[in-house]
Formats: sequence, C-alpha cells, structure tokens
Amino acid sequence: MKRSPLIPLLLILLVGTLVGGAFVWQHATLLTLMRWPWITGGSGRAYLYYALKQPDGFVLARAPKGVDGQPLAQPQTLQHFGAGFGIYPSDAIASIQISPDGNYLAIDGIHGDIEQVWMYAIQNMSMSLLPANVSGNFLHWVSGGDGHTYLYRPMFPLGPAAPMDNGTWNPGLWMVDASNGSHQNIDIGESVANLIDATSSPDGTHIVYSTTTGLGTGSTTLVMNRDGSNRAQLFNLKNTQQSVAGHFIWSPDGSRIAYERLADSATPFLAAGLWVMDTQRGLQQHVTDADGGHGFVPVWSPDSKKLAFVARTNGSDPHADNDEQALHSAISIVDLATLQVQQIASEEQTHLPININPVWTTHGTQVTFTALNPVNHDLGGTQHYWSAQITPTTNPNNQQQAHIVPLSPGIPHVIAEG
Repeated sequence: MKRSPLIPLLLILLVGTLVGGAFVWQHATLLTLMRWPWITGGSGRAYLYYALKQPDGFVLARAPKGVDGQPLAQPQTLQHFGAGFGIYPSDAIASIQISPDGNYLAIDGIHGDIEQVWMYAIQNMSMSLLPANVSGNFLHWVSGGDGHTYLYRPMFPLGPAAPMDNGTWNPGLWMVDASNGSHQNIDIGESVANLIDATSSPDGTHIVYSTTTGLGTGSTTLVMNRDGSNRAQLFNLKNTQQSVAGHFIWSPDGSRIAYERLADSATPFLAAGLWVMDTQRGLQQHVTDADGGHGFVPVWSPDSKKLAFVARTNGSDPHADNDEQALHSAISIVDLATLQVQQIASEEQTHLPININPVWTTHGTQVTFTALNPVNHDLGGTQHYWSAQITPTTNPNNQQQAHIVPLSPGIPHVIAEG
C-alpha cells in the first residue's frame, strides 16, 4: 500500500500516546505494508516488491510490474527475514521504500519492542540491518546526491557496538548511506525524540521537518539546508484540533509542499486536513480533508497540479476512529487550481471497503490503486489492483465517479501491522 513509513510518509506520520506517564511517539497502525516500491532490474524488467506473511515469518517477495503499475504474476519469494520476524502478533512492517538509484530497498520493521531498518541490496540480493545496533525508524530517501542516502530517526543504542557521535549518544536526524551504513548527524535544534517527520526537497538541498513536545502541545514545522544550517521556523500549530503536521511531500517541480495536519488527540484515526504550502512565499491553503492516522500519503500528479489522496467514507462511524479494521475509504483527487475534489474510486465500484494506494501513471491521466477487505492479522491481506481513468470536469458539484477497471487477480498474504 502507498503509505508513509508511508508510503508514503513512510512517511511516517506518528501518533502520540501516553506510556507509563511519559510521552512517546509510536507508529500509527497501518493496514497493509506495500508502498508500491518498484525497480527496473538489469534485464530492463520492472518489479513490485512485497512483504508477505508466511507461517514461519515475513518474507520479501517481488512480482513483474505491468505498464499500469499492476503485478503481472504472483510474487516470488526473494528472502526470509529470519530470526522469527513475523511469527509474533506484535511484529510488523511499517514501510518498504526503494532508493532513487534503484539499488536498495529500505524495510522499516518492528520486531518485539525494537524498531529497525532492514536494507536489501537488490544487485547482490543480500539483507542486513542498517544502521546496525540502533533502534529507530526510516523516514524518506533523500533526493539528489548519490541516490541511496536516507533520513533516519535514531531512538536508542543497542549495545556497545552502537555508532556514537564523539563518544556520546545525543543524536539528531541522521543521513545514512545505504551502501556502507555510515551516517551524518544533523542537529535539528532539539531532541530527536520530538521529531515527527522529515523529507528532502526534489533537488536534495533542503529538508522540511516537524517536531512536537508531547500530546496536546501541537507541532512546529521548520526548514533547513541539507547539512542542518540556516534552520528556520515555517509555522507553529497549537490549540487547534488538527495541529500535528506531517506527511510532507514536495511537488515534483519543487514549488509547493503538500502535508497533513493530524488531530492532536489520543484517538488514532480522526480525519486529517490536507494542506499545500508555497515554498517561495510560505503561503498556506487548506484544500480538503483526508483520512487521518493510517499513514496514507498524498501523491502529486506528474505536472504538480493535482493531488491524489485517501478519503475516509465512514467519517461518522465512531468505531472507525479507534479501530483500523473498521475503515471504509475511497480514492479522490483535488485540482489545486480550482480546489475541486473528485472521487474516482469507492466501495460502490470495487465492492471492497478499503480503497488505497493511489499512484499516478507517467502521463497523469490514470491512477492505479488497490482495494481490499480488512486484513487478517494471521494470514495477511489480499490486494486487488485497479485503474481509474481521470476525466476533466467543469462542474464543481459533479461527483461522478471515474471509470475504473480491474488490472489483475488479488495478491494474497500481504502483511498487516499487528
């Protein structure tokens, strides 16, 4: 599924909870774990990658990718994660994201009480924990540069072999090189435990990020140079229901940043506001509301003029505010010139309650997405692939749904977060 680690943000959007009287950030519960990662291998063939649920744990698998973003066959196993990862109900994978250079897959997983990143090197088909001996979470790949550096939020060291900065454990935001595990520590001006989300600009020169000091305190959004210099506050959100900023996504042309304002509440799945900010003047605009808390990331069209997003369709059901399995959702797009919102795929069309993972095709006239039932935590979920043809509408009140067509049989055993 396309989500923030997200994905994605991964993307990942984090939801605050009180644990033992102290405020900690934890991943929002997510429905399925495939973030539409794909790569063109040496043969020129493109692939979709999956984490699948099997009786002996999670496995990484891939399937050939069709021209509309659909799998052309059932996924074939590449490698088991091992160490019993995926056997226990608490085990989960938050995101799978492929590096810009196409050589690495970052798999953010939670095994027991520890969150770590498994890095799969595609060319030599090997997997390792990276960075090693650290608990923390993957945020986003960094655009530009070497094509395989990513933003990482370190939380605590795991043993004496943990990488330190000047012999002490006081990390900021890390930039990690997937090829060798080395990292650059970036000072964000406060404890990394306060970090919500961070992502780089399309050219890799700037990082936008958000922080919070705890549940009910809102959030602050800042921007800085890639090396941490010239840090500046963009805005502060406080004393409003939707005041946790995250899911930052720069437009392809770099002119705007889409992001979500999540409810600053212990209730995990309240609606989020979808906002767009001008990167030159800082002007902000609320464009619509989106599903909140599940980690679904808005997706820019190739021309930077529209956003596809996941909209919750049972917003009046209080049960769905707390239970991830109770979600009913649709795929919608918003035209940023007119703020016209068009629902393009829903339960009435797919006959499945959960419609997620919007991905624009290269020409920007179709959106591929997945539809599924609530996920079985022991067996995984089955994702069905569809394509929606986007047709321009001139009537702002026209809610006619787009024409959709099924693309492939369902893919079973895609894992869900327990």
